[in-house]
Amino acid sequence: MAATLFDTAKGIVEFSYEGTGPTILLLKGGHCSRDTDLSHRSLIYEGFSLLTISRPGYDSTEVSAGRTAAEFAETIVSVLDHLHIEKVAVIAVSSAGPTGIALAAYYPDRVEKLVMEAAVTAPWEFGTKTRASLLFGPSEKATWGIIKFLLKVCPDMVMKNILASLTTEEVDDLYKRLSLNDRRFIYNMLADSQSGHGFSLDIKHDLADMSKIKAPILGMYARKDKSVPYSQAILLKSNTQNCEIYDAPSDSHLIWIGPKAPNVWAKRLDFLSH
Repeated sequence: MAATLFDTAKGIVEFSYEGTGPTILLLKGGHCSRDTDLSHRSLIYEGFSLLTISRPGYDSTEVSAGRTAAEFAETIVSVLDHLHIEKVAVIAVSSAGPTGIALAAYYPDRVEKLVMEAAVTAPWEFGTKTRASLLFGPSEKATWGIIKFLLKVCPDMVMKNILASLTTEEVDDLYKRLSLNDRRFIYNMLADSQSGHGFSLDIKHDLADMSKIKAPILGMYARKDKSVPYSQAILLKSNTQNCEIYDAPSDSHLIWIGPKAPNVWAKRLDFLSH
């Protein structure tokens, strides 16, 4: 999809804007590039406009556009003003959770609804932050270079290793149950991944006061998610006024795949359409 660069007061921001109808703002998760599609692009064919804004450190969006979630929320508003968009429904995926929360909390008049998809609602644990800094800090290009090389040589091994960090299930059993389309989804997700300077920022993000969010919230979380534990769904529910938690029938953090993935899609579409 065609990308546009917008020079904000804080730095360059990359975005794409497609479709017609009510605007949905998509904030992709950690390691996601402009090419990563976790099924959200299909919303264009459901009668929505999809505005995808790359977060700081990802793609061509400069780090200066927002080192914190709150700072980038302010930058997002400037993009909305530039495009003459009054209100948006927001989808925040995984590591984009703090940004979605900040936008809804600090700019309630610009956010109509908020969908949190396996999205972070709590600070990262120290061990996770340490490992992430080692793998996806200054050495992120080398890390992804190795992953993508091995993905071509021994894809099953790489995908199993990635799944091990995303599920509480026994990995070999889970992998056997994946359909060819599910495996292709994971393969493409990894092939399109790049951390840039973005993930190093993600793991440092603070959380805004969720009680300030006025918009209706749909949180979609899997109980077998090892990456973003279900306790974060409970935290979201207990700290907000109008929040529905949907137990995604998924065996991992990847709530967009599996035999019951259509249920996740239908739930999201119903929430956005009403």
